[in-house]
Amino acid sequence: MGEAVGLPEWLAGTLFAVGFIVILGAFAWRNTSRKIARTKAKRPSPTREEFIAMMAPDVSGKTACFLWDTAIEYLEPRLAPHPDDDLAKDLPIADEDWSMYWPSEYAELNGFHESNLADWPEEWPPTLRNFGKWLDRSPKA
Repeated sequence: MGEAVGLPEWLAGTLFAVGFIVILGAFAWRNTSRKIARTKAKRPSPTREEFIAMMAPDVSGKTACFLWDTAIEYLEPRLAPHPDDDLAKDLPIADEDWSMYWPSEYAELNGFHESNLADWPEEWPPTLRNFGKWLDRSPKA
């Protein structure tokens, strides 16, 4: 490959790999930007206080604060979490982050092992509100 363009083989391979990574990064950036724009267009971005108040009928204040603080790390500054956001469809957050790491972190903060969390109700869509309700079912919530 490198001989065809007059470059050492190692340099041509490196340039090809770097170019491929740049292209993948550009597609990921574009897809994330589109997802944020779609989500932003369909609902308001509440403040922290508004988010906690919107969650209050269904979720404890402590759990709502945890969800805000955790989700905002992924979304700021372009978007704020909303209780009715579908974690899988609306937010640019990797599935393993909210499905594996958030419950573990919540359990650790509340002094119990994550294995003590209830099973996820299959009929519930994975919205932030439902995620909070599920976390509140934990033994120490």
